[in-house]
Amino acid sequence: MPFGNRTSSWREDGDWHPRKKRTLKQVNQRDFISMRPYRISVVELTRIVRFHFDGSPRPLGSNGYAGRPSISGLAPMVEVQITLRGEPDPKSHYVLDIKVFDRWANEHVFPAFTNPPGTSSIEDVFRRAFAGGDVLPHELIAITLKLTPFASLTLEKSMSDTRPTLTYSQSYDFAAAHYLWAHEANEERNRELYGKCSGIHGHNYQVEVVVEPEAQNPIPSGVLDQVVNEHLLDAWDHRVLNDLEDFQDVPPSVERIAQKAADRLAAPLAACSLKLREVSVSETDRTRARVRLG
Repeated sequence: MPFGNRTSSWREDGDWHPRKKRTLKQVNQRDFISMRPYRISVVELTRIVRFHFDGSPRPLGSNGYAGRPSISGLAPMVEVQITLRGEPDPKSHYVLDIKVFDRWANEHVFPAFTNPPGTSSIEDVFRRAFAGGDVLPHELIAITLKLTPFASLTLEKSMSDTRPTLTYSQSYDFAAAHYLWAHEANEERNRELYGKCSGIHGHNYQVEVVVEPEAQNPIPSGVLDQVVNEHLLDAWDHRVLNDLEDFQDVPPSVERIAQKAADRLAAPLAACSLKLREVSVSETDRTRARVRLG
């Protein structure tokens, strides 16, 4: 029987009609949005932009992994992560079109970093780039400059009415063995709680330390290395964590390791005029614990 002349179907008549089905879907969507008791609106969107400095007055080409324009020789390259916070547009469903993101970065970020400044003026460069966020349709909340695969500078504001804060992040690693065992529980309960993790085993831990540096030394890598090595890595690297004083009251779960790392680092960093903002510890590529200190 021809499709247009069908007399009955297991489907309702309106179910197959494209225009009617689309209209019903739009009505249902409007009803859902108006009737839901919560508001899903604010989204943080991050765009990564890469530049390399080969003497070009402006970045050309597309924003790709090779930087832009496409690299043709040795030239320093930087990676900048830009984060906006806002509500997706009801028509495009974008917070911001990524092409607009890239054009904004060309106009405001690239000029700020074209002539890499001395460390004493890095914060000013960040703030000049951040000021360009006034032309964006949503709130610019963070600009991160990747200095190496393991270190970065970030200018970020947590609330719309706060002044952006500059932080420096650096990553470290150590290898250690541990086992999870609650002293107040018997062996059967521990095996039930922790399974295979109740037996001794090891990890290559990744530790990220974020500090708020002094204005005159926004990249305090040397000081941070010294403190982290002396107060954390020298004590924990290639050790059985359960044997250490830090973990006599609690088992060395990744959550407790992050807390104990923050406890060890906060005071010595403060003595070096570095405010500890957060410590993250990754036990595997799938599990990470973070402690935020404000």
